[in-house]
Amino acid sequence: MEATPIPSSRSGLSAHELADYLAEIGGTLVAYGCPSYRLEDVIGVVGRAEGFDAHAFAFPTGLIVSVRASAATAPLLRMVRVAQWTVNLDRLVLLDRIFNEVADRKLAIREARARLADLDRRPLPYPRVLSWVAFAAVSGATAVFLRGKSVEVEAAATAGLLAGFFGWALGKIPNARFLVEFVGGLVAAVVAWAVATVHPGVSREVIVLSGVIALIPGMTMTTALAELARKNLVAGAGRLMDAMMAFTSILFGIALEVGVEHLTKLSPGMSSARTGLALEWQALALVTASLAFAVLFAVPRAYVWTAIASGTIGYVTTAVGTQVLPGHVAAFAAALAVCTTSNVFARLTARPAQLFQLPGLTLLVPGSFGFLSLESFLSGDFVKGAAQGFQMLLVAAALVTGVLLSSVLVPPRKLL
Repeated sequence: MEATPIPSSRSGLSAHELADYLAEIGGTLVAYGCPSYRLEDVIGVVGRAEGFDAHAFAFPTGLIVSVRASAATAPLLRMVRVAQWTVNLDRLVLLDRIFNEVADRKLAIREARARLADLDRRPLPYPRVLSWVAFAAVSGATAVFLRGKSVEVEAAATAGLLAGFFGWALGKIPNARFLVEFVGGLVAAVVAWAVATVHPGVSREVIVLSGVIALIPGMTMTTALAELARKNLVAGAGRLMDAMMAFTSILFGIALEVGVEHLTKLSPGMSSARTGLALEWQALALVTASLAFAVLFAVPRAYVWTAIASGTIGYVTTAVGTQVLPGHVAAFAAALAVCTTSNVFARLTARPAQLFQLPGLTLLVPGSFGFLSLESFLSGDFVKGAAQGFQMLLVAAALVTGVLLSSVLVPPRKLL
């Protein structure tokens, strides 16, 4: 009996070639930290544009793609496993360009697959050493935001620099990369203990929290809640558990140092009241943190200004809002302002909205509440820990609601 011919797409590709392309572009989006609901929308739109019924099931560690020509034909399945993922906005912008050129029939899918293969070989837009500096800058700026004194800012920057370096070194070892958060927490706690020994009265809490702030998965948790809100239950639950494991790994690293400290009876004295630095230092910290997140997220150099703009919008809205509103309402207003403005920028520049959103949202994420909540539980203060945990969820829900509402007020023209 003669075999049934395999249908081809509108651009002349076979269903197998289209399925391979969708799996490749989807797997790349997973690796670059794209939320599952955006990724699944992209797969569906590309499939329909080619005359096929395409669906995707995305989760943080992989992707399953289904392509079929009609209800009468069996679906073609592709599965992609992603071992590591990170936020890389430089490659996301290039991936978006490839996707758009294919959709506009300016680029053949076969050529697009070749360009997708080249993305992984593309160097980062900034030198590796600059990412260590960015860790230090974020930690120092956070210490300023937490009303730390100059010695605490310097100590936090040192802890952040060491955490960034050890994170890079451990990332080179396949099995050791799972210890990055644990080592970061341990390093920050050791630095805080050493500084408190030399300078009694410094706030160890400020140094530790600021030192690990770049490792705290607040953005992961917020993305997880956004996925859950959009009924992507598997992806959201998986990402939420990933955030919880990172929290606990950081906390155990700190707890290990505290345990050794109690064993050796070398605990420094109590910290004094925090007064904070002047307003101009707050402004400098804001610009520094925004630039540092631009480096950590690999924002294209031509769009570094977007990191400063979104960070400023979020920070100013929060600062003004907290004067008259509860903290979670101020967080909602800040997220709404950042994401609405980001959608406007995305429409004007024809670039992904994430390029403009992430640096500003990262300054708003409630990761510190989760960290402090787990710390309170560890110390036996369950009432305080529960209160801080509830505050973390409330702020996260406020951020997610602001993100969702901004897409209603200013619908993005692009899926990414």
